[in-house]
Amino acid sequence: MKMAESFEKKIWDTLSSINVNDKIEKKNGLTYLSWAWAWGVLMKHYPQSTYTINPPTTELDGSMTVSVTLTIKEDKNEATRFMWLPVMDFKNHAIKNPNSVDINKATMRCLTKAISMFGLGFYIYAGEDLPEEEKQAQKINEDELNKKRESLIKAVEQSAQKGVDAMGEFWKSLLIEDQKLIGADEKRRIYDNIAKMADANGTANE
Repeated sequence: MKMAESFEKKIWDTLSSINVNDKIEKKNGLTYLSWAWAWGVLMKHYPQSTYTINPPTTELDGSMTVSVTLTIKEDKNEATRFMWLPVMDFKNHAIKNPNSVDINKATMRCLTKAISMFGLGFYIYAGEDLPEEEKQAQKINEDELNKKRESLIKAVEQSAQKGVDAMGEFWKSLLIEDQKLIGADEKRRIYDNIAKMADANGTANE
């Protein structure tokens, strides 16, 4: 049992970290992931995996529900998930007496959803826009940029205390990307509130 839990965590960590954003389509408010691409990714990481298409269930109103049993394997380890999905039309309404094409489309969508239960594209179903790992990396990157920006602003403020000319020379010495990071509004604030005042107060050359 312990081995199975460890294997399932390995699957989740592997698949849930993959960014699927460029493989999705949006229709009528729902997000779809290509089943062929999803299966290809699964085969890349776990080529021994298999799935079983279960017999469709006909509901009392004549609509139908399909289901898939997906088993991910690696050597002697394996983990299984069962997923179901109603056969729906383009408005995402259940279809009464669906034909074979409707059933086939729903079945492959169900397979994709089963794969997502192991982690691939799961963040889409959870209403997120990026995998958790990328969100954390993005947050770290944003924090680093904010710290860099604060440091640059302090440096510009220090040069501005010496007057307009000194601030201008320092600004020219900055990289273009650093100037963009500081921003025109912040530059104007420092120029008006510090550099010009330093010149007016006669402190620029002290």
